[in-house]
Amino acid sequence: MINVYMNHLSVRRDAQGAHDHHPYILIPCLYLHDCDQGLKFIDEGRGTGANLKEVEERFDRVSSCASEESISAIDSPHFGYCIGMQDTPEFAGELLEALRGRRKHGMKLTKRELSDYWHRLTNPCFDSKLRLFFDMCDKDSDGRISKADLKQMILLSAATNKVDMKEEEAEDFSCLIMQEVDVQEKGYVQFHELKDLFKAASTKGQFSTHQHLALLNTQTSRDLHQDDHQEPKPMSLPEILFRQYWRRAWVVALWLVACIALFSWKFIQYKHRAAFQVMGYCLCTAKGAAETLKLNMALVLLPVCRNFITWLRRNRRIGYFIPFNDHINFHRLIAGGIVMGVILHGGAHLGCDIPRITGSNPTLFDKTFGSAFGKKQPTYLQVLCTTEVATGIAMVMFMAIAFSLATRMPRRRSPTLPGPIRRVTGYNAFWYSHHLLIIVYILLIIHSLFLFLTDNFAEKTTWMYLAVPVLLHPFSLTSGPNDDHLSIHIRTLGDWSDQILNLFQEAVLSNSLDNYPKVCIDGPYGAASQDHVKYDIVVLIGLGIGATPFISVLKAIEDSLQKHPPNHGNDVESGVVKRPLKSYLYWVTREYGSLAWFKDAMKGVAALTHKQKVVEVHNFLTSVYQSGDARSILLSIIQALYFANSGIDVFSRTQVQTHFSRPNWFKIFSNLAWRHAGSCIGVFYCGSSNLARELEGLCTKFSTKTTTRFVFHKENY
Repeated sequence: MINVYMNHLSVRRDAQGAHDHHPYILIPCLYLHDCDQGLKFIDEGRGTGANLKEVEERFDRVSSCASEESISAIDSPHFGYCIGMQDTPEFAGELLEALRGRRKHGMKLTKRELSDYWHRLTNPCFDSKLRLFFDMCDKDSDGRISKADLKQMILLSAATNKVDMKEEEAEDFSCLIMQEVDVQEKGYVQFHELKDLFKAASTKGQFSTHQHLALLNTQTSRDLHQDDHQEPKPMSLPEILFRQYWRRAWVVALWLVACIALFSWKFIQYKHRAAFQVMGYCLCTAKGAAETLKLNMALVLLPVCRNFITWLRRNRRIGYFIPFNDHINFHRLIAGGIVMGVILHGGAHLGCDIPRITGSNPTLFDKTFGSAFGKKQPTYLQVLCTTEVATGIAMVMFMAIAFSLATRMPRRRSPTLPGPIRRVTGYNAFWYSHHLLIIVYILLIIHSLFLFLTDNFAEKTTWMYLAVPVLLHPFSLTSGPNDDHLSIHIRTLGDWSDQILNLFQEAVLSNSLDNYPKVCIDGPYGAASQDHVKYDIVVLIGLGIGATPFISVLKAIEDSLQKHPPNHGNDVESGVVKRPLKSYLYWVTREYGSLAWFKDAMKGVAALTHKQKVVEVHNFLTSVYQSGDARSILLSIIQALYFANSGIDVFSRTQVQTHFSRPNWFKIFSNLAWRHAGSCIGVFYCGSSNLARELEGLCTKFSTKTTTRFVFHKENY
């Protein structure tokens, strides 16, 4: 951790420019040369405008259709595109005016001028970059920045970073900066005063990446080798994989063995039936697949029987052997088995068995299927119209719709889909199409009762498979187990959730308790985050609305700490109270407005964090450019000043400071592995699958490279 105190500001920064809170280690600030102050105009990490050659190539693409003059030139609005700032055209426009002088507004831009401007933008000297930023703020070019100039620049920065800010707020923030810098109350800011402000708020603890990693490696190595015979050794990759996947492996293996056994049993059984003389191995394959379908159509319901799963997971012994947190993936695996069974069963019947029935020798047909078809050999179309085949085809059609709309692209309403298709996709399409499976199960019962190969009811066993799961049967709790109320968060993403929002808004406007709708709750159901009590160190990672499962976890920890503080006897050692000794919440959101979702909960947790040092909360706002970027530097300064004066973060309105840009997960995990060497850390994640794979990979990597073991758990999102 890097704690730096300069003047009366306290800003903590990491190598990437993001704020961090580590209450254990104090490292003195290194004052770097003025040419490395962190102010930058070009973000090379975004892959746009990374070098002059790319800039000139972009210029050529635009100028070829923008000008017919002998000397190629581009219009001013294309400047942002050329330098890779096309996402922030207004800021790019102000930047261009500062580069060329405000008297040249609206003039075309030549390649030579663009090259000169690029060299100035990428000049590593801090004074040069700061002068350019000063010129952007100095609207009338008089060498002074007034409060009105600051207000306009603050509003521009807020709009550039997708932060909703009212003019009154911008006015207050400009006054805050003026009070800090204009100590003589001149009514304006000069260049040297702006430089002092940047030094105070922008250079604290600014280690380079190499310095940080070298320091981390040195201290980690020293810590790990102080007493090698007592410290646990890093686990091997096979050991990590075994510990992580052995529960899934034996469950999947058991399922595969059951499917293979049922298929083989039915295959051999029908090989000795009279019908085998007509249909051969096609019949054996179809019937073997049908038996696996019976099992899988029953099993596919169990992982989504939430009451049943919640009841089972209460038993610690069962939970040790069965990975209840992976029930949705098992549900999908069984669905894949159903697809394979349908292809084998339906394909063998439609492509092989029925043609052999309709084209078989009449004498052989009478001996085998004559009674089932009234002693009259049918045509292919007549067989398709029988109850057995018609219900089978109908089932396949309904299942195809339900399974297709449950895949990732239509369920997430991908923007790459055509407009008409996108309008009928999304969670609602998944939810309602899955209800078609009710019709499928009804058709399955009918299909199984009208088999023309047997009249023996004892062989019609489908209902037996389905009886147990049919008899048993997406919001997130944010309240703690000991709260006197139940709170939930619902994100409005479809028609019925929009209707719920409208009902409550009408009740709020009417200001009458009688108008609030009656709420019936089915639950609560089990979740992966319940296992947080198994670990002494817990890391909770939520993306957007994915933070909701972890708010209730933090509330439970908060309630436990209030009743049994860490210094209250030896309650933890005696086993009276079981809770994590240290918890971290990393909440990543790209919407500024979402920071208000859990404001009340965050206030309680943040207040407790400062007292007990048991919980650390980190907010990341990804719509804001990383600290040090010229587009967000004013917001960073405002945040630092506001927090120093009030102890409240200006964005979250809590004591939890908001980091800018995306988290550096590698660095976060390396710090955790270093701080908690030799510990077992439970990592709980709720968010998109892409980041889940990255985090799971980091858990495996650091478990094999360090003495700290990371165990990954994923909530369903």
